[in-house]
Amino acid sequence: MTTAHRARGAILALLLVSGACANPAASPGGSPRATPDVTPSAVPSPAKSPSADITADLQGLLDTRREMYGAPGGLALFRDGEATWSAMSGTADVEGAPITPETRFRIASITKPIVATLVLRAVDRGELSLDDVVAEVLPGSLRVDPPVTVRQLLNHTSGVFDYGNEGDPVADVELLTDPAMKAEVATLLERYAAGERVIGPDRVIVALAEVHPRYFAPGTGYHYSNTNYQLAAMVLEKISGRSLSDLLRTDIVEPLRLSHTTIAPPDIASPELRGYGTSAADGSLVDLTDDLVAFGNGGNGGIISTADELLTIMQAMVSGDLLPAELVEDMKTPAMQSYGLGLATYSLTCGAFFGHEGAVNGTGSIAIVSDDGARGVVIALNLRRGDDPRLPSLADNVLCGLR
Repeated sequence: MTTAHRARGAILALLLVSGACANPAASPGGSPRATPDVTPSAVPSPAKSPSADITADLQGLLDTRREMYGAPGGLALFRDGEATWSAMSGTADVEGAPITPETRFRIASITKPIVATLVLRAVDRGELSLDDVVAEVLPGSLRVDPPVTVRQLLNHTSGVFDYGNEGDPVADVELLTDPAMKAEVATLLERYAAGERVIGPDRVIVALAEVHPRYFAPGTGYHYSNTNYQLAAMVLEKISGRSLSDLLRTDIVEPLRLSHTTIAPPDIASPELRGYGTSAADGSLVDLTDDLVAFGNGGNGGIISTADELLTIMQAMVSGDLLPAELVEDMKTPAMQSYGLGLATYSLTCGAFFGHEGAVNGTGSIAIVSDDGARGVVIALNLRRGDDPRLPSLADNVLCGLR
């Protein structure tokens, strides 16, 4: 087997087993649907519980779902007003490391509403407009015609190819017309196949996406695309002259007084919650935590956080602590399907909630909050395999069943 074939097999296996970054508005088969799945799960919703019993009920729900799915570990944090309940189930890794309130995990595509918030903060400061054309802000990144706007990146109506979930770098590199870029990608794949820990540059990921046609003319359809948020982060870095990591620190982490939330890159440290897939050969668990090749600038899913800090961010975002009310409404309002500017709408059995799901490198997660931000939940499991862990239904059990 050649190095290129080994690279192709490794990358495709990674994408199939762990997913690049989850689409909260698509069915397991990938086609859009109106709202994320909240069909009642096999675990019955508990009757409304007195406050003293909520911790036990939350623990029971998490334990049951983790054991049914087969994940080594899981965590959940539920907040209602000033009250918070948490549960930790199983272990952070197969060696038995404990899960604690400070356990960090890869939040994957829940990064997207955070990046959208950073873009909207730049809009609020007058540094860019949602109607700015991406190819004019980033010359040479996207084909000029048809033009794609910043807004269309954030709500996934750009039509730009989703490289994270649908790309094949070994085949696509042959379609690149720039010899220098072609050589760079070939070298990257060789290093990856040799077992080196590498991160594909965002401009390379976008270039590989651009060898594919648009799904549709910009603004005429919806198709979830990780490439959209690589581009959104590139726009932010270009107009600000600062890294996405620095913007995350000054606009989110420091104002909310967080201490455990970072982004890869530059933070390539391992989170405590390891992420696992299953081997196609024998079904054994495979550690995927630190495979960062598809992360680029991190805008598509690079943030690492704890349950408490992630829920704090989501609550601040939806309640208007980070943005003016009109921009929060833009985030919540779907352009098509159930997706606004970085936020998906979840129609739970007790009302509408807003947030996102994430799936990358063997970790699946969800973070959703109520319309006013007062009530919310974060859940994560450290296994991604072929079937759906149905985290929205578990979130529904928590948010609508625990009182």
